[in-house]
Amino acid sequence: MWGEWDHLQPDRYLKSGASFRLRRLGCFELTPATGGLRLLSHAAYYQPRDVNPYAGGIHRRFAALRDSTATNRFLHELIRFDFSQFPVEGWEAVNTWTIDVHLFRIIGNPDEAGEPTPEGVHHDGDEFNAVHLVQRENAVGGVSGVYDNDQRPLERLTLREPMDSLFIWDPHVMHGVSPIRPKVPGKPAIRDVLIIGYNPDRSAAI
Repeated sequence: MWGEWDHLQPDRYLKSGASFRLRRLGCFELTPATGGLRLLSHAAYYQPRDVNPYAGGIHRRFAALRDSTATNRFLHELIRFDFSQFPVEGWEAVNTWTIDVHLFRIIGNPDEAGEPTPEGVHHDGDEFNAVHLVQRENAVGGVSGVYDNDQRPLERLTLREPMDSLFIWDPHVMHGVSPIRPKVPGKPAIRDVLIIGYNPDRSAAI
Protein backbone atom coordinates (compact mmCIF):
# COMPACT_ATOMS: atom_id res chain seq x y z
CA MET A 1 0.00 0.00 0.00
CA TRP A 2 2.83 2.42 0.76
CA GLY A 3 3.55 2.78 -2.97
CA GLU A 4 0.29 4.73 -3.26
CA TRP A 5 2.10 7.84 -1.96
CA ASP A 6 4.07 7.95 -5.21
CA HIS A 7 0.81 8.63 -7.07
CA LEU A 8 -0.59 11.62 -5.17
CA GLN A 9 -1.68 14.82 -6.90
CA PRO A 10 -0.83 18.48 -6.13
CA ASP A 11 -2.94 20.33 -3.58
CA ARG A 12 -4.32 23.20 -5.71
CA TYR A 13 -5.51 25.17 -2.68
CA LEU A 14 -2.12 26.19 -1.27
CA LYS A 15 -1.50 29.93 -1.11
CA SER A 16 0.98 32.06 -3.07
CA GLY A 17 1.78 29.35 -5.60
CA ALA A 18 3.20 26.98 -2.97
CA SER A 19 3.77 23.36 -3.98
CA PHE A 20 4.82 21.61 -0.78
CA ARG A 21 1.77 19.31 -0.45
CA LEU A 22 0.42 16.42 -2.51
CA ARG A 23 -2.69 14.48 -1.50
CA ARG A 24 -5.63 12.18 -2.25
CA LEU A 25 -8.95 11.77 -0.42
CA GLY A 26 -11.58 9.08 -0.05
CA CYS A 27 -14.66 8.65 2.15
CA PHE A 28 -16.16 5.51 3.63
CA GLU A 29 -19.15 4.63 5.78
CA LEU A 30 -18.44 2.42 8.80
CA THR A 31 -21.11 0.40 10.62
CA PRO A 32 -19.56 -0.38 14.04
CA ALA A 33 -22.01 -3.14 14.96
CA THR A 34 -20.97 -5.28 12.01
CA GLY A 35 -17.63 -3.79 11.01
CA GLY A 36 -19.12 -3.14 7.59
CA LEU A 37 -17.21 -0.63 5.49
CA ARG A 38 -18.54 0.94 2.30
CA LEU A 39 -16.78 3.33 -0.08
CA LEU A 40 -18.84 6.47 -0.65
CA SER A 41 -19.06 8.47 -3.86
CA HIS A 42 -16.19 10.89 -4.26
CA ALA A 43 -17.13 14.41 -3.19
CA ALA A 44 -15.64 17.78 -2.35
CA TYR A 45 -14.10 18.28 1.09
CA TYR A 46 -15.38 21.11 3.28
CA GLN A 47 -14.16 22.67 6.52
CA PRO A 48 -15.64 25.87 7.97
CA ARG A 49 -13.35 28.89 7.98
CA ASP A 50 -13.37 29.01 11.79
CA VAL A 51 -11.91 25.47 11.79
CA ASN A 52 -9.43 26.03 8.96
CA PRO A 53 -8.61 29.73 8.49
CA TYR A 54 -6.03 28.82 5.84
CA ALA A 55 -8.32 27.04 3.34
CA GLY A 56 -11.71 26.70 5.01
CA GLY A 57 -15.05 28.04 3.84
CA ILE A 58 -14.76 26.55 0.34
CA HIS A 59 -15.49 23.15 -1.16
CA ARG A 60 -12.09 21.74 -2.07
CA ARG A 61 -11.86 19.03 -4.70
CA PHE A 62 -8.94 16.65 -4.30
CA ALA A 63 -7.91 13.66 -6.35
CA ALA A 64 -9.79 10.51 -5.34
CA LEU A 65 -8.15 7.45 -3.84
CA ARG A 66 -6.96 5.05 -6.49
CA ASP A 67 -8.88 1.77 -6.66
CA SER A 68 -5.83 -0.06 -5.32
CA THR A 69 -6.01 2.10 -2.18
CA ALA A 70 -9.79 2.12 -1.75
CA THR A 71 -9.95 -1.70 -1.88
CA ASN A 72 -6.83 -2.35 0.18
CA ARG A 73 -7.52 -4.85 2.99
CA PHE A 74 -4.85 -3.39 5.26
CA LEU A 75 -6.47 0.05 5.02
CA HIS A 76 -9.89 -1.43 5.82
CA GLU A 77 -8.57 -3.25 8.88
CA LEU A 78 -6.68 -0.15 10.01
CA ILE A 79 -9.87 1.93 9.83
CA ARG A 80 -11.64 -0.62 12.04
CA PHE A 81 -8.68 -0.96 14.43
CA ASP A 82 -8.33 2.80 14.89
CA PHE A 83 -12.04 3.11 15.60
CA SER A 84 -11.73 0.51 18.35
CA GLN A 85 -9.19 2.73 20.15
CA PHE A 86 -11.59 5.64 20.62
CA PRO A 87 -13.93 6.19 23.62
CA VAL A 88 -17.15 5.49 21.74
CA GLU A 89 -20.30 4.47 23.62
CA GLY A 90 -24.09 4.76 23.55
CA TRP A 91 -25.74 5.55 20.23
CA GLU A 92 -22.36 6.35 18.66
CA ALA A 93 -21.34 2.72 19.06
CA VAL A 94 -24.42 1.60 17.11
CA ASN A 95 -25.01 4.14 14.36
CA THR A 96 -22.91 4.66 11.24
CA TRP A 97 -19.82 6.84 10.98
CA THR A 98 -18.36 8.72 8.04
CA ILE A 99 -14.65 8.10 7.56
CA ASP A 100 -12.37 10.53 5.69
CA VAL A 101 -9.12 8.98 4.47
CA HIS A 102 -6.41 11.49 3.59
CA LEU A 103 -3.08 10.57 1.97
CA PHE A 104 -0.54 13.41 2.29
CA ARG A 105 3.00 13.91 1.06
CA ILE A 106 4.77 16.99 2.41
CA ILE A 107 7.90 18.08 0.53
CA GLY A 108 10.51 20.43 1.96
CA ASN A 109 13.21 22.14 -0.10
CA PRO A 110 15.84 24.74 0.79
CA ASP A 111 13.75 27.46 -0.85
CA GLU A 112 10.35 26.22 0.37
CA ALA A 113 9.70 24.59 3.72
CA GLY A 114 7.22 21.73 3.75
CA GLU A 115 4.31 22.70 6.00
CA PRO A 116 2.21 19.78 7.27
CA THR A 117 -0.20 22.23 8.91
CA PRO A 118 -0.02 25.62 7.16
CA GLU A 119 -3.08 26.69 9.17
CA GLY A 120 -1.03 26.47 12.39
CA VAL A 121 -2.41 25.05 15.63
CA HIS A 122 -5.93 23.93 14.82
CA HIS A 123 -8.87 21.56 15.09
CA ASP A 124 -9.75 19.38 12.10
CA GLY A 125 -13.47 19.52 12.80
CA ASP A 126 -13.82 15.74 13.18
CA GLU A 127 -14.77 13.79 16.28
CA PHE A 128 -11.61 11.67 16.22
CA ASN A 129 -8.46 11.55 14.09
CA ALA A 130 -5.77 8.93 13.66
CA VAL A 131 -2.44 10.09 12.23
CA HIS A 132 -0.06 7.39 10.93
CA LEU A 133 3.42 8.06 9.62
CA VAL A 134 4.13 6.22 6.38
CA GLN A 135 7.58 7.53 5.53
CA ARG A 136 9.99 10.19 6.73
CA GLU A 137 13.05 10.77 4.58
CA ASN A 138 15.88 13.33 4.80
CA ALA A 139 13.77 15.55 7.05
CA VAL A 140 14.43 17.76 10.03
CA GLY A 141 11.46 19.27 11.83
CA GLY A 142 8.01 17.79 11.54
CA VAL A 143 7.43 17.88 15.30
CA SER A 144 3.82 17.24 16.29
CA GLY A 145 2.37 19.33 19.09
CA VAL A 146 -0.83 18.71 21.05
CA TYR A 147 -2.49 21.64 22.83
CA ASP A 148 -5.52 22.34 24.95
CA ASN A 149 -8.31 24.45 23.51
CA ASP A 150 -6.57 27.61 24.72
CA GLN A 151 -3.48 26.55 22.71
CA ARG A 152 -1.43 25.78 25.80
CA PRO A 153 1.08 22.99 25.00
CA LEU A 154 0.32 19.53 26.36
CA GLU A 155 2.69 17.23 24.46
CA ARG A 156 5.35 17.24 21.72
CA LEU A 157 6.50 14.23 19.73
CA THR A 158 8.10 13.36 16.41
CA LEU A 159 6.69 10.54 14.30
CA ARG A 160 9.85 8.90 12.93
CA GLU A 161 9.21 5.26 12.00
CA PRO A 162 6.52 3.80 9.70
CA MET A 163 3.24 3.47 11.60
CA ASP A 164 4.29 5.72 14.46
CA SER A 165 0.85 7.10 15.29
CA LEU A 166 -1.04 9.86 17.08
CA PHE A 167 -4.71 9.57 18.11
CA ILE A 168 -6.67 12.80 18.62
CA TRP A 169 -10.05 13.50 20.25
CA ASP A 170 -10.51 16.62 18.17
CA PRO A 171 -13.13 18.64 20.14
CA HIS A 172 -10.98 18.37 23.27
CA VAL A 173 -7.49 19.18 21.96
CA MET A 174 -5.80 21.12 19.18
CA HIS A 175 -2.75 20.06 17.21
CA GLY A 176 -0.12 21.27 14.75
CA VAL A 177 3.11 20.13 13.09
CA SER A 178 6.25 22.18 12.52
CA PRO A 179 7.65 22.58 8.97
CA ILE A 180 10.20 20.19 7.50
CA ARG A 181 13.41 21.01 5.62
CA PRO A 182 16.09 18.80 4.07
CA LYS A 183 18.63 17.27 6.42
CA VAL A 184 21.08 16.64 3.59
CA PRO A 185 21.30 19.36 0.91
CA GLY A 186 20.60 18.40 -2.66
CA LYS A 187 17.52 16.25 -2.17
CA PRO A 188 14.10 17.06 -0.76
CA ALA A 189 12.71 16.29 2.68
CA ILE A 190 9.72 13.95 2.53
CA ARG A 191 7.00 13.32 5.14
CA ASP A 192 4.22 10.93 4.09
CA VAL A 193 1.24 10.47 6.41
CA LEU A 194 -2.13 8.76 6.44
CA ILE A 195 -4.80 10.66 8.35
CA ILE A 196 -8.16 9.06 9.07
CA GLY A 197 -11.00 11.26 10.34
CA TYR A 198 -14.06 9.82 12.10
CA ASN A 199 -17.47 11.51 12.34
CA PRO A 200 -20.69 9.95 13.69
CA ASP A 201 -23.92 10.24 11.74
CA ARG A 202 -25.66 12.45 14.29
CA SER A 203 -28.85 12.55 12.22
CA ALA A 204 -29.30 8.87 13.02
CA ALA A 205 -29.05 9.29 16.80
CA ILE A 206 -31.61 7.28 18.71
